[in-house]
Amino acid sequence: MKVHLFINTLIVSVLAAIAAHGDIERQPALPDKGAVDFTGAAEWFQKGLELNRAGSYREAADAFRKVIDITPGDAAAWFNLGTANAFIGNFEEAAAALREAVQLSPDFLPAYGNLGAVCLRLGRFREAIEAYGQVLRLKPDDADARFNRGMAYYVLGDKDSARKEYELLKPLDGELAAKLLEAITR
Repeated sequence: MKVHLFINTLIVSVLAAIAAHGDIERQPALPDKGAVDFTGAAEWFQKGLELNRAGSYREAADAFRKVIDITPGDAAAWFNLGTANAFIGNFEEAAAALREAVQLSPDFLPAYGNLGAVCLRLGRFREAIEAYGQVLRLKPDDADARFNRGMAYYVLGDKDSARKEYELLKPLDGELAAKLLEAITR
C-alpha cells in the first residue's frame, strides 16, 4: 500500500508539473556529448517533461540537471529532478533535490508530498512527518498526507499522534482512515 501511495503521489506530482509548464512539444533527441549545445533551460525543461512522460527517467534527470546548470534557482527543475530520481530508485538524490525545491519555493505542495514519500522510503520518518506537515499546512484536507503522516507516527511508536491523524482523517476519507486505524491498533 505504501508503494501504491508513493507511486500515485509521484504520478500526480509529475502531471501537476506538466500542467504548470504547459503542453509538451516534441523536440529532437538529446545531442551527442561531443556536440555543441545551444539548448536553453526552457527547451531542456520541456525535454525533461517529455522524457518523464515516456518513462525515460534517467534521461529526464539528465535534462533537469541541464536546466539547473543554466538556472539553479528553478524550483520546478529541482522538483522534477527529485521526482525522476525517485522513479529510478535514487532516493538520496531525490530527497536532496526535493529539499532544494522547497527551499527555493516554500509553498511548493507537490514537492513536499514527494519529499514525504521519499523520506518514508528512506526510513526517515521524522523528516516525512515534517514534509507531510507542510503539505497539510498548504492543503489541510489532503487525505494521503494525513494517512502517511499517521503511518510515520505509528512506525515511530507515537500511537497518540497516529490516533490524532486517524481522527482528522475520518471525515476526509473513511477508507484510508480505516486502514490507518487497523495499522495502529494491531
